[in-house]
Amino acid sequence: MSTEILVYIPLLSIVFSSMGLSFVFKDFIADLVASMVIKKIKDIRVGNRIKISSGVTVTKGDIMEIGLLRTTVMEVGDGERLPSVRTGRLIKVPNYMLISSPVMIYGDTIIDEVVSYVPRPFPDSQLLVDSMKEAIVSSGHGLIEVGLYQSKDDKLVVHGVFEVKTSEMSDERSRILLEFLARSQQLVAPTVPKPEQQGSIQVQESKIALPLQNMESPRS
Repeated sequence: MSTEILVYIPLLSIVFSSMGLSFVFKDFIADLVASMVIKKIKDIRVGNRIKISSGVTVTKGDIMEIGLLRTTVMEVGDGERLPSVRTGRLIKVPNYMLISSPVMIYGDTIIDEVVSYVPRPFPDSQLLVDSMKEAIVSSGHGLIEVGLYQSKDDKLVVHGVFEVKTSEMSDERSRILLEFLARSQQLVAPTVPKPEQQGSIQVQESKIALPLQNMESPRS
């Protein structure tokens, strides 16, 4: 907590105890003072993406406006429940929450990861590494590193780490994973019969071997 905030908190306690303000009015004063603190320290600004943890409640979104009492946040999916895109819902956050609760402030770029679980028989290891690198780069993101690991259930783990602009963050993991599957030849293209065979042979449906955890293997 910054020194500016520490200066204001004793002031709030004195005001509340001496004036005998109601609970609602105390919240009003707390939000008002928090607004001044926010504008003073300038860590939280319009355009920032933030994530507020208050007990079991997590609020993530882009700051649209900082008012005297409330900060307007455009909700963003948290990656686990929804992709990291705007949901279209506006959240009014009391300003006091921004100085009394843990707040994660996102920078212009963030580091993310994509993981693929490859079952036996393993493809060529260099092909897997190169495919993951190419999938990340072709998606327009900065490549950090790609590693191979052995999981407990005897699967090969392909782990890619990449840098992405916060403003462009969406369901990039799925996009990169699909590109990786295609490049590493685990995504099989559909079989199309020759023109002279179309009358006697049916077109086979495409088969996808998904090397993902908790996925069933394709039936033969």
